[in-house]
Amino acid sequence: MLPFSYALRNLWRRRTRTLLTLGGIALISTLVVLMGGFAQGLAGTARSSASPDVVVLTGSAGEHDMIRSVIARGNAEAAAAGLPHVVEVAGQRAISLELHTATRKGAKIGMMRGVTPGAYLVHQNITVVEGREPRGPFEVIVGRLAASRMDLDDSELAVGAIVELENQPWTVVGRFAAPGTVLEAEIWGRLEDVSLANGRTDVSCVAARIDDPDNMKRVSLWATRNALAYEVAAVPETTLFETLQRALDPIAGLAWIMAALVLVGGVFACANTMFAAVLARTREMGALRAIGYGPFAIGASLLQEALLLGLVGGLIGFWVAGLFGEVPLKFPMGAFYLDLSPNVRLAGLGSALLAGLIGGLVPALRAVRMPLPDALGGKL
Repeated sequence: MLPFSYALRNLWRRRTRTLLTLGGIALISTLVVLMGGFAQGLAGTARSSASPDVVVLTGSAGEHDMIRSVIARGNAEAAAAGLPHVVEVAGQRAISLELHTATRKGAKIGMMRGVTPGAYLVHQNITVVEGREPRGPFEVIVGRLAASRMDLDDSELAVGAIVELENQPWTVVGRFAAPGTVLEAEIWGRLEDVSLANGRTDVSCVAARIDDPDNMKRVSLWATRNALAYEVAAVPETTLFETLQRALDPIAGLAWIMAALVLVGGVFACANTMFAAVLARTREMGALRAIGYGPFAIGASLLQEALLLGLVGGLIGFWVAGLFGEVPLKFPMGAFYLDLSPNVRLAGLGSALLAGLIGGLVPALRAVRMPLPDALGGKL
């Protein structure tokens, strides 16, 4: 076998070509990680938003879109009072009447939710990270990604800022986090204030946390029996977000397809580079075979060069992709961060190694199959 130092020396001898190849493979690795992170982040946002112990009473029309769901306020209050199996925390039932609405600041659209105090008991993935929840008139608490969802500067929704929504000034009194969920892109205010600002006398839903997910069927049966009285239907939160996830799956799938196309392009680019290296060193490889190195040793050395390029380029891309980890992206129902989890990053590194392996394999086979007289004569 040829020593590993031979492969290293050959890469150093072709510095410009090596650097260009490294750049190309690093770009492949970066794009694969970013596309994978996009797909994982988008799908994970819908999946992580649902809690198995939360039930949502929507309008009996069966609307799974909370913006379009409508329940008369009186019916919602009566249903909330009678709903069974609701968890109690410090004597307070974990149930909330909510009004979901789109809001705008000029031409910039965001998601707003009017809630009652029980909402913070229902949605347990909410954590107030700065300030407090709304207690006074026209106060709001904003999610970490609310500014990104509305294309606003973070300072415009900072704690203490005054933001005008629905022709009404609101005071930002807090910020909350709900990692990996659509909630982080929302603005929350008191139900009465959001209703007044939007001229609404109804609500979108009643959200409740029940004592045991196994009781979900009993809650659904109760809602069915009282459907005529309250005009509501019970929908597990997991079902609501499964609908959202099915709508987002084609987009996530397209991201993975784009990642695969990038990888295919990288394989051809690496193969082209290695072919050029083989053609430029035909006589050298012929001389190596003449002094006793077999075709396998020469082919293995070429593969070492290609894999080394793939490894270094993949690590560079691995690092570059990490710089985009805190870049928020928005979609119609909210916003999310790229999911640059270890498996996504390893997929990027693996794609770079695969590009190096496949890209170097065909040129290596050509080099070892070339007749020795042709190689010594420098024939292409």
